[in-house]
Amino acid sequence: MACYARWVYHGRPAGGPPAPGATAPKPRAPRPRVIPDRCRHGHALDATNLRFDGNGVRYCRACRYVIEKTYNERQFTYRHDGHDVIPTRDGRRYCRTCNRGEQDVDAVVVERVVSGDRPARVSAAELEAAVVQLRLHQYPYSLIADRAGCSVRHAWWICDRVGITSTREVGA
Repeated sequence: MACYARWVYHGRPAGGPPAPGATAPKPRAPRPRVIPDRCRHGHALDATNLRFDGNGVRYCRACRYVIEKTYNERQFTYRHDGHDVIPTRDGRRYCRTCNRGEQDVDAVVVERVVSGDRPARVSAAELEAAVVQLRLHQYPYSLIADRAGCSVRHAWWICDRVGITSTREVGA
């Protein structure tokens, strides 16, 4: 059947289809590939580290982890460029700007907090802006805490983080 199909494919030459056995046999399947002991970066390719993707291509889990970690670091740096990023205890990075919502500070909410009429929802960045504004007017921490609706310690902590805790720094 294969010979006849080949004969038809080649335009049915006048010599007719080839005689059985006259054509070259089909190539045999390639020999199975030997999986190396180590990947190109030196990681052992054992049962815990060797994986195959959906197309049957093998890969090293350790190398894939390094590639994904590098990619995620690049994305984090791109996304949080110019933000207030601090390291956490376990070594990861944490963006305080995004988690406080500094890019979405509503001036009306800050003015309401400063006047003592605190709305039900105030973001951390808005609270911080109100506390700093009250401290710059040289209000004591007890009055700041009452107007902002937070503890005295929290008001002091916000001012300390910004760097305006003493009256000399405020009045300068």
